[in-house]
Amino acid sequence: MVKALKIEIFLLCMIVLIGLAARSRRSLFSSTLQLLFSMLGYTSAAYILFDMIWTLSDGADGTLGIAANWISNAVSFSLFAIACFIWFIYSETMQGSRLVTSRYRVVLVTLPTALVVVLAFTSYWTHALFYIDSQGVYRRGFAYMIQPIVSYCYVIHTSLHAFVQSRRVESLQTKAIYRTLAFFAIPALVGGTFQIVYSVPGLCVGIMISMLLLYIICQEQLISTDPLTGLNNRNRFETYMLSLFSNVDQAEDVYLLMMDADGFKQINDRYGHVEGDHALQVVATALKDVCSASGGFIARYGGDEFVVLQKAAAEQDIMHLCATINDELAHAEVPYALRMSIGCARVGDSVDTWQDLLRAADAELYRVKAEKKKAGIQIR
Repeated sequence: MVKALKIEIFLLCMIVLIGLAARSRRSLFSSTLQLLFSMLGYTSAAYILFDMIWTLSDGADGTLGIAANWISNAVSFSLFAIACFIWFIYSETMQGSRLVTSRYRVVLVTLPTALVVVLAFTSYWTHALFYIDSQGVYRRGFAYMIQPIVSYCYVIHTSLHAFVQSRRVESLQTKAIYRTLAFFAIPALVGGTFQIVYSVPGLCVGIMISMLLLYIICQEQLISTDPLTGLNNRNRFETYMLSLFSNVDQAEDVYLLMMDADGFKQINDRYGHVEGDHALQVVATALKDVCSASGGFIARYGGDEFVVLQKAAAEQDIMHLCATINDELAHAEVPYALRMSIGCARVGDSVDTWQDLLRAADAELYRVKAEKKKAGIQIR
């Protein structure tokens, strides 16, 4: 009865992991992250499969049972280390780590996993990681600890890296992703502890929960992302504003920049809507280059309208930021002039809610555009 329940848990975790891996291949992840996430899901599912085979074959009599025990252990030892390695590469890629930008560095961090695989498949002769005794029962080998040390070092290193990154970035959305990466291993570690203490298949449940949480966070990010520019969308902007104004101290010294592209209709009419889309992407890139380093929250509000939430000690800093945005666009390699009309508003005085801030910035943008129109500058 207990063994049957374990098998059911194994099968449930495998189905969920395979489903997540298959689903991720049809999502809007970047192609590299798609591949790594699906590889992680399939590898984890395969690990659980061979762990299940070990559960069924451990202590079994006969040549077939002993052979299944040997093979399932060699494969599961290898797959667990490989899964941890894939998670390391996935997490470091998402964090933009230099460790994964060089082929030489990637080869170096692969070597410990290769060592575990070699030791696992030679344990039949060396008894290094494990062996099967005369009763057909699995036993740990003299070098057993190499496998968990290698595997957990990958996870611990990238988790600590993500935790440090989460403390440095200002964007709440990026913080959420880094925190998920940092605490990804906790369900698996808790499940593994339950497995050791109570002899229940907790590790596979922990792995499944970790993968599911990561998938949900990534899907939330996709839902909150404008597909054309890769910026936050309007829904995410309004959610961020609500979060910002829920804490008065957090909203202090925050400016809202509301802007749209001058002459954008003329770009569409003359060069076509494909080039118009490219112009929006150029604007998005410029905003990222100028505002992201200082912790600005950037979103596409709709059409050719963009918004930036930025903390600044003085209004002069915001004026300089606005000028820098247009200077960046002036150097864009496009066959037309790109320039933004920008309206700014600051939290404080008569601005007490996020709706007040939005109205104030919109009114200032209208004033800026009216002045440009009087000066004969094309703004539509």
